[in-house]
Amino acid sequence: MRRKRIIHIVIIFCIATAALAPPAVDRAEAVSSRTYYLQGNSFLVKKKYDRAIEHYKKAISINPKVASYHYQLAEAYRCKELYDEAVKNYQAALEIKPDYYACHAALGQIYFDRGDLRKALEYYRTLADKCPRDSSVHFSLARICEIKGDMDGAINEYETALRIRSGYYEALCNVAALYAMKGDFETAVSRYVAARKLRPYEEDVVVALGVLYTKLREYGKAVEMFDIAVKINPVNRDMRFYLGKAYYGLGDINQAIKQTEKALKADPESAEIHFTLGLYYDKKGWTDMAAAEYREALRLDPEYLLKKVEKAGKGSIPPGEKNG
Repeated sequence: MRRKRIIHIVIIFCIATAALAPPAVDRAEAVSSRTYYLQGNSFLVKKKYDRAIEHYKKAISINPKVASYHYQLAEAYRCKELYDEAVKNYQAALEIKPDYYACHAALGQIYFDRGDLRKALEYYRTLADKCPRDSSVHFSLARICEIKGDMDGAINEYETALRIRSGYYEALCNVAALYAMKGDFETAVSRYVAARKLRPYEEDVVVALGVLYTKLREYGKAVEMFDIAVKINPVNRDMRFYLGKAYYGLGDINQAIKQTEKALKADPESAEIHFTLGLYYDKKGWTDMAAAEYREALRLDPEYLLKKVEKAGKGSIPPGEKNG
């Protein structure tokens, strides 16, 4: 009799516990939700975003505790540029799975694009802490530092990305540009050279190398780069202007004038080009033509000479540009 009572109590307890517990997803429902999820993936790949959203929602309605369902729904909304809905579902995925790092990356990018650098930084910092070997995370942190004006912080993050992935082309180009802005032309050249090994005929990189070699007074190397650049885009303003400077550095005043005149055709409103061309004309003894160029430079920018004097006074005219 006692045994029957115990069994009876156990049965009642089990029934009561089952009533209090959240309803479990049975196997059939789990299969059904996954079917909707996989169908949603198929529609997403085909860029049928509305159908994908419909199927992901059905999967979630059956089994709302699967983080990947919410993540994929967020991805579909993101493809439709419905960012508020995307954010809501990325965050839902994180509530289920806090270490869902793809969500942190997506949220970081959305907030970055929105200009909310504080939130973007929050998500990317979490990623950097949890995934320190992810070069793309450090690249994103570097971009945020750039926008905030933290040049040294940006360089540090780009270099971290490059230590992880030495062939990260975008990081090489971006950090090279920052080194050039800081006046560290040798390091900038080394990064651009590494980038050029990956993409030998990228116009911006080839021209940037030519400009840097000119500033370093390595005029032969500059001309070599610009000879490549002219075949890529013969009307690139910087290429023609700095090719003129390189020829001037080599003592070829005629080529300097020829290239600078071509630069002027590409950018006729540049006070800098007019003034530089005037200097070259002066060197040839063509004083009337030089005076006309100086006047045009001052018409375009009445404070051009003052700026140039101030720049020289601060010692910020780069090497290779002191000769005009």
